[in-house]
Amino acid sequence: MEDQKQIILQKLQSNTANIRNLSIIAHVDHGKTTLTDQLISANNIISKRLAGNLRYMDSREDEQLRGITMKSSSISIIYDNHLINLIDSPGHVEFSSEVQAALRLTDGALVLVDVLEGFSSQTFNVLKQMFEEGIKGILVLNKVDRLILEKQMDPDQAFIHMSQIVEQVNAALSSFLNEQIHQVEEQTEFSLDDDTIKNLESNLYFCPTKNNVVFCSSIDAWAFTIGTFSSIFAKKLKCNQTALQKCLWGNYYFKNKKVTLTPSKEGQSVLFVDFILKNIWNIYNNKDNIQKIQSIAAQLQLNGQIGNYKQLMSKWLPFDQCLFDRIIKELPNPIEAQRARKDIICKRINRQITKNNDARFDELYKSIQNCDPNGPLVVFVAKMISVPPECIDEKQLNPKPQGILSYAFARVFSGTLHLNQPVFVIGPKSKIITNENQVDQTDMLQFEIKKIYLMMAQYLEAIKMMPAGNLVAIGGLDDLIFKTSTISSVHYCPSFAPTFVKFKSIVRTMIMPTQMEDQPKVIQAIKKLYKCDPSLDVQALDSGELVLGTCGEVHLQRCITDIEKLSECKVRISEPIIPFKETIIYKNLFEESNEKFHKKKAKVLVQGEQKQKKQQQFEQRTKDDDVDVEKNKQFKQKLQEGEETEIVKDTNILEQEDIRYNQLLKEEIKFKYDQKQQVKKIDHKNKGKQSTKNNLLVEVQNKSNLIEESTANQKITAKVRAIGLPFELITWMENNQKYMRKLLYENKGDPKLFLEEFDLIRKTLKIEKKLNELIENHLQCFGPKKCGPNLLINKMIKPEDSLVQKLRQQVQNLPQQPLIQNQQIIQIDFQQQAEEQYQIQQLEEKIESTKDSKSQLSDTTGSIAKGLEMYLSQQELSQDAMNNALNLGFDLALNAGPLCAEPIIGACFIIEQIKFSEEEQQLQQDTYGPISGQLISMMKDACFNSFLGAQPRLVESVYKCTLQTDFTNYGKSIDVLNQRRGYVLNEILNSCTSLFTVQARLPLSSSFDFYCQIQSATSGHVSAQLDFDGWSIIQEDPFYQPYTDDDIEENGMQKVERNIARDLIMATRKRKGMNFEEKIIVAADKQRNLSKKK
Repeated sequence: MEDQKQIILQKLQSNTANIRNLSIIAHVDHGKTTLTDQLISANNIISKRLAGNLRYMDSREDEQLRGITMKSSSISIIYDNHLINLIDSPGHVEFSSEVQAALRLTDGALVLVDVLEGFSSQTFNVLKQMFEEGIKGILVLNKVDRLILEKQMDPDQAFIHMSQIVEQVNAALSSFLNEQIHQVEEQTEFSLDDDTIKNLESNLYFCPTKNNVVFCSSIDAWAFTIGTFSSIFAKKLKCNQTALQKCLWGNYYFKNKKVTLTPSKEGQSVLFVDFILKNIWNIYNNKDNIQKIQSIAAQLQLNGQIGNYKQLMSKWLPFDQCLFDRIIKELPNPIEAQRARKDIICKRINRQITKNNDARFDELYKSIQNCDPNGPLVVFVAKMISVPPECIDEKQLNPKPQGILSYAFARVFSGTLHLNQPVFVIGPKSKIITNENQVDQTDMLQFEIKKIYLMMAQYLEAIKMMPAGNLVAIGGLDDLIFKTSTISSVHYCPSFAPTFVKFKSIVRTMIMPTQMEDQPKVIQAIKKLYKCDPSLDVQALDSGELVLGTCGEVHLQRCITDIEKLSECKVRISEPIIPFKETIIYKNLFEESNEKFHKKKAKVLVQGEQKQKKQQQFEQRTKDDDVDVEKNKQFKQKLQEGEETEIVKDTNILEQEDIRYNQLLKEEIKFKYDQKQQVKKIDHKNKGKQSTKNNLLVEVQNKSNLIEESTANQKITAKVRAIGLPFELITWMENNQKYMRKLLYENKGDPKLFLEEFDLIRKTLKIEKKLNELIENHLQCFGPKKCGPNLLINKMIKPEDSLVQKLRQQVQNLPQQPLIQNQQIIQIDFQQQAEEQYQIQQLEEKIESTKDSKSQLSDTTGSIAKGLEMYLSQQELSQDAMNNALNLGFDLALNAGPLCAEPIIGACFIIEQIKFSEEEQQLQQDTYGPISGQLISMMKDACFNSFLGAQPRLVESVYKCTLQTDFTNYGKSIDVLNQRRGYVLNEILNSCTSLFTVQARLPLSSSFDFYCQIQSATSGHVSAQLDFDGWSIIQEDPFYQPYTDDDIEENGMQKVERNIARDLIMATRKRKGMNFEEKIIVAADKQRNLSKKK
């Protein structure tokens, strides 16, 4: 029997026209695995009684326990002389890479939608993946029985509800198509006519009259299409079946044996309801009446004994027959699919044909396009799968392998794969090198095929060959393939593009074995899993600890289970490492400080006589060192009311006093200026020791967003200001990091395009005039690594040395290419812009020179610049080298911010002034090392200190949480969200199903065990779908202290007990071994217990 089965399979595998490769994709828990069970039972692989409960494709223990699919599994089914290769893919958002791998290997897809829950977020995602891969689909509206049994809908309500779902699916497809058309028109400058667009839409949309929409109940094993009933009623009505089929969906009515567009009476049902749904509703409404069920079976002339309504429905509308019929007729065979998808599959081959004009690439391209079994062998490996030895059905398995092995899950696109065949294994990052008539490429290894298998769910059956158009598993490639690869019999075959987009690793945790002697086993297991899981990230720390990066909590738990199985030992994990970012609140540019710890003098640019009087009063009050702090604070608040301030080009602010000097002032010890400088030099080595004795709150309250920082030898001092950036500008810089890296770091890309977008975003946001001028004339670099969402502005550099001006000059030196806007050619005159800019700058300088504050500094600026230049030359350091040192210090600060050593985002650091001290050095020159290193350290400290004084905030990662709940469990679901700091974005009530669809944002730090809690709170009736949704600023000030009378009355003199931002910062600092606040017992003998033993 087995040999005969192998012969039948080989014949079907060789008949490419009768092969169908398809994936089943859907939202989680919409019935994919149950539907697969029903199709498998048609081949008698499992019993029909067990279909839907066995979950044959879910071979993992955790899949059975959770009731969800976590990995893609393939099986081959024979039906009506056709071979159907079926892949059941996960529906959970954390396993989206599995869906992409499945879609790349298949030619069609069954898109399942639970009609009760409707169109969901993950349905949208899988539809987009299907569209991008060029896959043709069949829409399956599953669980129709729930509309009858659970929601007691009448047929008319069910028709309206199902038609809305079809419209939503088509609307999503339309949005994908319009986006693609827009991109093509932008790239080619060619517009498609309306008829072409309508033709594309008609071929893309799902419509029941086209028989590409199936209505079914997979648990009750029945299914139908419009064509199923059109053939039945066409015979009864003696009419044309094609004409009747077009009228069975939509607003068509039956009147006097004719089809009309208007109802004959009020409340008349449409044809779909009258002819189809009412018959199904009649059976379900009489499901407990056995005699009625048997009577209906007799009327339908069904053979065999009918014991219940499920048997009646499955015999009247056979599930497998309907689905297989649609799969064979609607989905393409491999030849048709590869011709339609050739541009998606063969991108790199197309590129080589255009570039090299080599006949060999053209032959390879045509072989893939025609799915030629006699052409060059081309196999694409979508992923690696792990299979235990007991699941491998191989007669000559000698010696028996030990442990779980990895196999390549692949598809043969061209040629035929044979045993003992020599092939080339080509990595995903390989590059073709052409030299005259010779073609070679990197990242390529030779290999001989030793093991070929046919996949049957969790089992592998050994075979000898596999022709083009089929799915296959290949053994022996554990050490040669990393995640994905291309296998070919020719060395010049370009590698296929990877199927998966790099998913962000949100949840990170450290992993270690419970017994340290098992560490090598765990490392080997992680290496093997890393090759098999496209979404997994692994990082080895300097301390030797391993960090796993996963897409979520469920993905993490699956990885831990796999590692324990692969290593055959127990492991333990740390608390999840939550990623954060640090930022500054964006607002008007003005100086802020905390008068409780230090006082300052500030020049404020004001207009009007009344404002000048207020400024003079403010300066008079700040002259006295013993001024009352509270009155000064209240006066400053009055000063800021109704008044917008602005950064002056050269702000004159006295040096800020640190904690040490405030303590000395409290003791009324008077220091002269030179004595104070001398103390600074002596205490410089011990800088920071005093602050470690104080908590972080005191450190931050002692900061201003404008600070001065000196090098270790006190020769160079920089005045640096930190301000926040608008959110839209931050988002733009983050989204364009790759392009910025190519342009600024790799010297590739179009600077003209970059400047156009950068100017447009600044113009759209209407950034403050002064900040815009600073970016234009003094931008030194982006950061970190020249391409991040932060800015470094240096007022000391000339306008022509600004990064923006350099790019403009670079564009000016390039060949002039006109911009096309609104079909009109506009020439940009950069010379005229530069002249106008220069005139504006000269005018501003004349205005500024009239001010007293500028005239006082005009005599000293030149000498400082000359002294600094001379000092740098003595140190053999150029101006560019000094700027590079400042850039490096800027980058170091951005990589690990001062709050909790997390990356900084959305900060702009402005170097207001760089001063040179001409005092003679009292210490040896080499004590502090090279001046470049001192500059790096100085810039890093300046960024840290100014950042802390600019109202810093913590940025946390958030999930988009989607819930579907009824009235009973709605309040319980919202309570769980509130307990987890979640907040509702919107909620939609479906009037047909009375279900709420709630969309909320849930912080990642509060999401752990969220699934279990919401299942427990709602008795398993509500499940959540968590999808990464970016970053959110925690608005709460982590260093808030009550100062006003109202705050003190409400919160007391101590800090607010529950501060989420501060708790997260301190927890992160504690995890990283940094200084953090904690309660210390001052007098242990005064502690008492609430309950005492007597």
